[in-house]
Amino acid sequence: MRFLLTVFFALLPMVANGGLTFSERKIELSSKPSDEKVSFLFHFTNEGERNVDIEDVNLSCACLSAKTDKSSYAPGEKGTLEAVFNIGSFTGLQRKTLTLVSREKGSEENERTGVMAILNIPDVITITPELLQWSVGEEPKEKSYMLKVTHSDPVHIKEVSCSREGFEFRVVEKEKGRLYEVYLKPAETGKPMLGLLKIDTDCAIQKHRRKLAFFSIARKRRS
Repeated sequence: MRFLLTVFFALLPMVANGGLTFSERKIELSSKPSDEKVSFLFHFTNEGERNVDIEDVNLSCACLSAKTDKSSYAPGEKGTLEAVFNIGSFTGLQRKTLTLVSREKGSEENERTGVMAILNIPDVITITPELLQWSVGEEPKEKSYMLKVTHSDPVHIKEVSCSREGFEFRVVEKEKGRLYEVYLKPAETGKPMLGLLKIDTDCAIQKHRRKLAFFSIARKRRS
């Protein structure tokens, strides 16, 4: 990933031929667990000799929206590109790219300058592994997830439900409000299927109250 990011910035010049120069083309921020959105503000200057018009901003993810403070910049004029990251269900380190499309007055071609928004989104509750898996025909033995509360406030499991029939589950509290082991056992493993557990908690942050734990019964891959 780091190699790809290096290549990305190496291929995009600091100064677009249209005259726009960014003071920073990579901004890294951290959000709070309760944040719904985070804004990134990229500053640039028209260092060319002619006006530059903004044609578009291309985004790498539907989670982003972006706009410049004006649609045209005179020589020497400063401007900003604001990117808004809608966090939704994202967690962890997220890297998203934006490409500002501009055109210098009198030019027939657009110029493109890439910038990157990097957002570190903290987890409130983590579940490992991400997927519990059995093979078709495997002994239907019990397996488990570990649910860990990483938020400063304790969180308790209130209810667990399963999207599939034929599965037994139970919750063992290892450390009150902090650590739980959730066990799952299929009645049989005769055919492939996908499913999930819905784990409802009393987390004070609404968007983090429900966690999903995925499981599957899959055919063995042929070697």
